[in-house]
Amino acid sequence: MLAMVNQGKGDTVRVLVVDDDADRAALVERSLRDSGATVAAVIGVDTDLRAALHQHRPDVIVVDLAAPDRDYLEDLMTINQETPRPVALLIGEEDRPLMARAIRAGVSLYAVDGLSAKLIRSIINTVTGHFDRYRAVNEELERSRAALNDRKVIERAKGLLMAHRDLTEDQAYKALRKMAMDQNKRLVEVAGAVLDLADLLKR
Repeated sequence: MLAMVNQGKGDTVRVLVVDDDADRAALVERSLRDSGATVAAVIGVDTDLRAALHQHRPDVIVVDLAAPDRDYLEDLMTINQETPRPVALLIGEEDRPLMARAIRAGVSLYAVDGLSAKLIRSIINTVTGHFDRYRAVNEELERSRAALNDRKVIERAKGLLMAHRDLTEDQAYKALRKMAMDQNKRLVEVAGAVLDLADLLKR
């Protein structure tokens, strides 16, 4: 049985299958079911992917194409960046430049010949592991960006206090910290309020 990607959604991974060939779609669907996954839906490449994701809310997307469709894969990568989830691309013909762009977008690409339940299980487990690592890196990056932005706001607020109250940097920081403690707010929130007030006074 495949492990869950998201807890509380059921006992197995929910997979949305996108395929441009009915026979291969049936094979992929059967292989997924044999591997223990739940097939949320099987759709064609002409189906609105955003709408399908909203309707079926899969844990994983499996896209099976006989040959790389650059336009479709570019759309897929854009959607994956907007609403990230593990994506496995099963493509009969390898396209290395496209593969490189897909991996940078957080998509795992596989050139597959001859599907089986064992191979599907391996792909799903590998893709979910890759996705978890990719998401962890992105979340850490976002935290770093947020921390940097917070520091910039605090530095600007300190600068204003230093200029208008003739304070040293240390005194300005302590003044901000005291305001934050008195108001039971985060330091960056108080700093932002100081900047907002300064903007109002300029008008």
